Amino acid sequence: MNLIKLVVSIFIFNHPIGLFSQITLNLAGTTTKVVFVNRETSNQVDAGVNVKLKMIYRDEGGYDKAHILVDDKIELVQFKQLEKIDFKPSGNQEFWQQQCLKRGVYENILVNGFQYKVRKEMEDEALNYLYHLSSNNLLIKDAYLESYLYSLVYKLLPEKTNDGRPGIVNVHIVKDLAPNAFVFSNGSLFVNTGLLSTVHSEAELLAVLAHEIAHFVLDHAILNINKATQRQKRAEFWSAVATGAAAAVDIYAASKSQVYTPGILTMGTAILSFSIAESINERFGIKYSQEQEMEADRVAVDLLNFTQANPKALSTALSRIKTYCVLAGDYYALSGQGTHPSIDSRINAMGKPTTINDSTYDRKISFINTFNAGLEMSRQHFTASRELVQRNIKANVGTEDDYVLASMSNLYLHDSPEKNKEALDYLTKAKQLSANPSLNIHKIEALVFLRLEKTTDAKDSFLKYKMSLEKEVANLGKINNDHDWSVVARYLNDELDWTQKMIMKANRL
Repeated sequence: MNLIKLVVSIFIFNHPIGLFSQITLNLAGTTTKVVFVNRETSNQVDAGVNVKLKMIYRDEGGYDKAHILVDDKIELVQFKQLEKIDFKPSGNQEFWQQQCLKRGVYENILVNGFQYKVRKEMEDEALNYLYHLSSNNLLIKDAYLESYLYSLVYKLLPEKTNDGRPGIVNVHIVKDLAPNAFVFSNGSLFVNTGLLSTVHSEAELLAVLAHEIAHFVLDHAILNINKATQRQKRAEFWSAVATGAAAAVDIYAASKSQVYTPGILTMGTAILSFSIAESINERFGIKYSQEQEMEADRVAVDLLNFTQANPKALSTALSRIKTYCVLAGDYYALSGQGTHPSIDSRINAMGKPTTINDSTYDRKISFINTFNAGLEMSRQHFTASRELVQRNIKANVGTEDDYVLASMSNLYLHDSPEKNKEALDYLTKAKQLSANPSLNIHKIEALVFLRLEKTTDAKDSFLKYKMSLEKEVANLGKINNDHDWSVVARYLNDELDWTQKMIMKANRL
């Protein structure tokens, strides 16, 4: 027994860092002052010497120390001595290591360890959340758009930080009009369709991603989870989420008469705006403090400068989000109440927004603009819908749905011979494209013909619309979900009844 104790004691003495938190780095810099070291042969490193930080750790006595490389020799220094070194990152990985060193992330790890258990629990929670989104058809799967977003992420972040923490960024596109992006502690990064359309350039999107990546790398979520005094049991929490989500879908489906196409009925796109969103933020530690939000802003701007991107882009993106919130009446998001800083205070801290022109951006996200335009139309936001499809049309990537929505916007917003003729021209363009014919082409066409007092043409279009609806009814068997089937069936039957009445009306006009 004594021999075993002796061997263990010798091991701890010679290898103290093996049993305590240690972080391996590779960060180059230059000493700005004399750095004192713990070596018999040399007790200091003069100012102006190039060094490289290789490791920081907490020893068995609870003291934080570091290994620096000087002239091919490893020197042991106290952690506080690192303040005398001006680190110069050469790439993104070193940039983030420098930020973590400067902003206390590594000090927290030295105190609490890597917290692998907590991180694994949050990974499991993230999988629960993804299941919740997927089962409610709230994720957009588009290989082209996903690859584009990943290419932007990896302009800002290496695949791994290489400092011992687990977590790789995975991008997910969420169906939700409210502009937002958020990241979980495991690297699950969510970008809402609303955000993709609210920003107007790649530079702005890159800036928003930089802000969220800053939250991730700076471990803000883990810090907040550590501060949480109580967490509801996982099964109970997600059961409540599922119940709230189901209620939100039912409420949204009840507004079927305003929906652009039957498919949107089954998307449940209102879910992320329901009341449980706040509890989700708290559970994942992403209900950030004002200090954390401002810190993420500052780091994002530093990163944009470091990567030679536009440092004004984040301010510009926030300005666009502010405009959206004003138009949508979401004044709470603007107010800065609670822990969140106001949008104005964040914009003011970064400087005046600028005008960024990027004609290629709408070509890349055109399907998202179309999707959001359909949602805006279903909510009777006709001007917002028109602006989104006009961006696609101007970028020369307009689809049938874009032209149908443009025609619908004209129909609802105007009633003049010129605008009615323009609405009809949009529908003609939609028919010419014919890659994916819209169910609503003949319906809107019939309504425009009635405006133009062309009753014979209107009746013919109504008959064609009726045939299209009957084909959709015949395809109802392809819908496997009972709830979705009943909602779509009810919508189609109501539309058939309305169309038959309109045919009778056209016969009498």
